[in-house]
Amino acid sequence: MNTSEKDKQLAVKANGIMLAVIFLLFLFGFAAALLIKPAREFSEVENRNLAQKPELSWKNITDGTFSDQLEKYISDQILWKDSLVSLKTDFDKLLANNYHNGVYICKEKSGDLRYIQRYKENEAQIKKNVGCINEFAGNIDVPVDFILVPNAAARFKGRMPESMITDDQEASFAKVGAELSDKVNFYPMLEPMVWNGHDNYYYRTDHHWTSLGAWTAVMSYLDDSRQNILIPTDNGQAAYTCETVGDFLGTLYSKAPSAFATSDNVQIYSNPNGAYQVEWVSEGRTSDSIIDRSFLEKKDKYAAFLGGNFTRVNIKSNNSGEKVLILKDSYANAAMQFLVDQYSEITMIDMRYYHMQEKKVSELVEELGVDRVIMLYNMDFLNEDNNFIWIS
Repeated sequence: MNTSEKDKQLAVKANGIMLAVIFLLFLFGFAAALLIKPAREFSEVENRNLAQKPELSWKNITDGTFSDQLEKYISDQILWKDSLVSLKTDFDKLLANNYHNGVYICKEKSGDLRYIQRYKENEAQIKKNVGCINEFAGNIDVPVDFILVPNAAARFKGRMPESMITDDQEASFAKVGAELSDKVNFYPMLEPMVWNGHDNYYYRTDHHWTSLGAWTAVMSYLDDSRQNILIPTDNGQAAYTCETVGDFLGTLYSKAPSAFATSDNVQIYSNPNGAYQVEWVSEGRTSDSIIDRSFLEKKDKYAAFLGGNFTRVNIKSNNSGEKVLILKDSYANAAMQFLVDQYSEITMIDMRYYHMQEKKVSELVEELGVDRVIMLYNMDFLNEDNNFIWIS
């Protein structure tokens, strides 16, 4: 073997050793960082609590609990995790994989990314939930208005690539309408939100509607139900002051964070002449506003509306409108900016948490002496949630 060939072999060996050293340094560096750095409790990017160090015990080791918890802990607490998750999303997009954790990522004409939650119809759950609504409406003597809102999967379905599979929400709406009893006044929001809607009725990075979307649906409902509109308007527009808060990256972004995502703006509307008394019943907390401004400094800015979801919230205003009970999901939270000026008293119940703690909802209707019940849900919620059983 000549000198040149020996030099080449030595160079190959040196490169192999160097790569091995770099790999080991990388591996042990991450391991050392995991041991040294304090464990994070919450990920703003993923909007969830992170796994903490598992308890070391003989029972946990023998039943496999320790290894499972350790794996979750390492996965959650790895150095630069948020950046690595974002990098993975963008690398997958380069490979034309636009589906992540139940979310499709589309590109708009403007070049901005839009996150769309996949809708997969659960016909059995829809039928069961509508049955609960029918039973509830049959047990009370006041009008029951059901506002059903499509989400972004319905609005943008025609623009999604063929590879993006989502069921037809309009077909689901038709099934709901066919199943509802004549005791329920049905207000499907397909026309204002989808057929005649605008792109900015839904956030790009979140599964909720925007304040403009909520305003459009509220006004459509009040007009269709022929209620005397007390909400302050000016030539059909909201006569409110509007505060815009930027840098909102929503829950869908948290499922598939990308360095190329464009943040949303959140609009907060307020009536300068409005006066309110807001009570979060279970929490024993009161306020003169439905806006929790602390969330405007956090990632989940949509939670500024009422501070999130709660079992029961009572709201009194300074207008002479009806007393109503609102059964709701989180879409209703943004709509409350306007509904507080339409009704004199509002009791909000979230059936995910209200499991007859006080009494049946039908009994609550009688006790409160409400003039009507308003149910405000989005189609995806009606399709998936299993807490409607607590209504009846």
